[in-house]
Parts: sequence; structure tokens; C-alpha cells
Amino acid sequence: MIRDQQAKSEIAQDWRAVRKLRNPVRTSVLPGFGVIVEEPVHDFYNLPLVLAYAVLDQVLNELRDQSEFRSKNSKLGTKMFASRKALPWQDYGLVDNGREARNDLAHEAKLLSKADCLRYIDAIESELRAWNIVGQDPAR
Repeated sequence: MIRDQQAKSEIAQDWRAVRKLRNPVRTSVLPGFGVIVEEPVHDFYNLPLVLAYAVLDQVLNELRDQSEFRSKNSKLGTKMFASRKALPWQDYGLVDNGREARNDLAHEAKLLSKADCLRYIDAIESELRAWNIVGQDPAR
């Protein structure tokens, strides 16, 4: 869907960073102690959530710039709404709810639960796959 291959490559690279932060569990084998599983505190998952919405914003900028849809301004919510009929959204409502939660995080420091963060990140990834922006996550 994105015609500019360099832009598509940069977006894919940015999404790989989101995936890496989405799945940060590390395991270590320590002789004599066994396996140690390290997982970050649940608040950590708010970081990849913010980055996921930044990638979505980047994608919508590219699609708007190549005239897939028109938007009155550059706010994410406005671009999302303007793209509703032009793009094959899988679950616009869920992604929009996540955008509102992301706004609450950014402007009011309202942290989301790990489960909510992962649900919204996965919803964005579903859109990006449907739009042929990224492929399936090989780690899943």
C-alpha cells in the first residue's frame, strides 16, 4: 500500500523495535541455579504502546501524502477518521480506543495495564499486516 520503498523499509524497522519491546522477556540459564526468567514491570509496556501509535501515525502520514485519503490536519485522530473509508481497517474502534488511552497516557500520565497495552499494540499490528506494511511476526 505504501509505494515509497524507503519509507516502507523505515516503518518496518520501527515496527521491529515495537515488537522487540513488546516481547522483552529474557531467560538465562545459570549453572547451579537453574533458569531465570526476567520480565519488566507491567508499566514498561506503555513504552511500546506509545511507539506503536507513533508508527501508525507515520504510516498514515505516508498514505495521506500519496493521496490515499485527505485529512484536514496532522493529528492522529483526524487522520484515522479521514482514512476510515479509504483503508481496509480491521478494527478501527479498538485502535481508536487505544489512541484515546495513549492520549490519556501522554497528557495525563494515566498508565495502562500490560494487557491493554498488548491488546492495542496487537490491533495496530493487525492493521499494518492488512495494509501490507509489515509481515507476520516470526516470534509468534
